[in-house]
Amino acid sequence: MRESFYPSSLAVFGVADSPRNLARNIISNSLEMGFDGEIFPVGRDRGSAYGKEIITDQESLPEGIDLAVILVPAAVVAETLDLCGRKGIRHAVISTGGYSEFRDENNQNEIDLVKVANKYGIRFIGPNCIGVMCTNSGLCTPFNPLESRNFKKGRISIVAQSGGVTTQCGHYFSDEHLGFSKIISAGNKLNLDEIDFIEYLMDDDDTDQIHLYLESIEQGRDLIRLGKSAKKPIVIYKSNVSRTASEIAKSHTAALSNNDLIVEGALRQSGIVRARDIHDMTVCAKALRLSPMRGDRLAAISFSGGFSVILGDACEGYGFNAPPYLNPLSVESKASAGPA
Repeated sequence: MRESFYPSSLAVFGVADSPRNLARNIISNSLEMGFDGEIFPVGRDRGSAYGKEIITDQESLPEGIDLAVILVPAAVVAETLDLCGRKGIRHAVISTGGYSEFRDENNQNEIDLVKVANKYGIRFIGPNCIGVMCTNSGLCTPFNPLESRNFKKGRISIVAQSGGVTTQCGHYFSDEHLGFSKIISAGNKLNLDEIDFIEYLMDDDDTDQIHLYLESIEQGRDLIRLGKSAKKPIVIYKSNVSRTASEIAKSHTAALSNNDLIVEGALRQSGIVRARDIHDMTVCAKALRLSPMRGDRLAAISFSGGFSVILGDACEGYGFNAPPYLNPLSVESKASAGPA
């Protein structure tokens, strides 16, 4: 899977010589973030994109390009992926939508896509996603305009089942001076899913923490297994817990909701930290950078009696054993009074 994050060469399908063309932004974002590999823009009409000539004869693509990013109509995605397979490309980001989130039964575009991927052994992210942002390689495949030069490098990697959440995490974690190593927009998870990404990130030298935004969990047993065995902390923000959200999620990433009580219990048993929003994820990230605590004895100091009461509730509520409260003023007054 390394080629999906550290490609030495990149083919972008769907590029046109027009400022409104979305695939051009994939090239722009990557160049702006420092990607120095070869980039091959591919499109129907002649022209250029950021000084690179658009390749209109797809058969003239060189062999063995590391990664393809595909942003063409859904009806021709499988055909495009077949070309990638014949050219020795074994990793892809499929940004195109129009699959299960659009029609979840007998979706021929989806059937054809899976068939071609299996034929050539291609592993792909998506479809219906914006792909990968990797600050260490400069790869930045979102098709929306970004100021990717402002993203900060860090030791946290994020898997997000939403393109909007992907870019928001990039900005938010950078603004909070945490930075990130990789952010992956998983989309419909038709080929690679969060289990594949977690397994890769567990062995990734550039990742110390793994954070996820998920709208659905299809492989709960595998997730629990990874949580129990992980040597790196895993944080999950699981949304899609209400009836209203469930209806939205179906047309967003084809996500099915899960019983939230079961999800809560499973995450707790597996040692996975649950966050309640993106801000909560950054708070967890900051806390997990601190030295690990040992034992359950905790002393809390506050400038206010009211906040001392609140801290006392929090300590006990989270299972800490706070020693008996000692008032230094009362000790001083007893000492000055002399022996009883």
